[in-house]
Amino acid sequence: MAEYNKIDDIKHFFTESPGGTASFGLLTLLSGIAYVYFEELLGGTGILIGGVFAIFTIALISLTSSAVSRLQIQQEYQANNAILEAFIEGHGLGDLISERELGNIESNSNEIWVFTRDLSNDIGIEEINNQGDNCVFKTVKKNLIAGKRYTYFIPDEPKKIGAIEEFKKIHEYNERQVRFCLIPTNEFHVVSEIAIYDNNEAVQWFPSKKMNYFIRLDDSHRMGIIGSGQLLLNKYLLDI
Repeated sequence: MAEYNKIDDIKHFFTESPGGTASFGLLTLLSGIAYVYFEELLGGTGILIGGVFAIFTIALISLTSSAVSRLQIQQEYQANNAILEAFIEGHGLGDLISERELGNIESNSNEIWVFTRDLSNDIGIEEINNQGDNCVFKTVKKNLIAGKRYTYFIPDEPKKIGAIEEFKKIHEYNERQVRFCLIPTNEFHVVSEIAIYDNNEAVQWFPSKKMNYFIRLDDSHRMGIIGSGQLLLNKYLLDI
């Protein structure tokens, strides 16, 4: 079914229907009569001045209407934004972190601890970590070139040793910048990746097939993870 279009109906009325043609002719006749009347009453100069004033008035009304419309749109945006902020706060979503924000946090950190099962984020394996642009990988690469330090806690498994070798091939750094702590699988209880930044902030990665997001952990969990990490370093730090 064709979509109803009011503009097309108006065009049809004035260009094709007998009533529209007659109306258009009548409007033209009335306009001519009005022009002759005002010319006799005001003269040619008066009509010109009146026309300019009318155009100025129409333009002023149009600008005022546009400004009011923009103000209304701005007020609606602010109201909707306030509703969104209240929703985020009310549902405990304020600690969610985007990949871009995480990249900023990591770029501004000098000492990073990473608890990971496979190093996938840090060696750029897209099919494992679902990151289309490898945001974390790029940040790690820049940080290592800048001389920042990383400590990785990973399970002691053959595949993970291979991941370490891959890490060494694709990143540029000196030996003192990066440490690897290989932990027995029965003592490694991390399900998804956790990162500690300068001991001041802890973030956990929650991967999914449709989106990648991170969540900021509270101070209690952060301090507990740092304590566990220090104990693991004392026991299992790999000397390579």
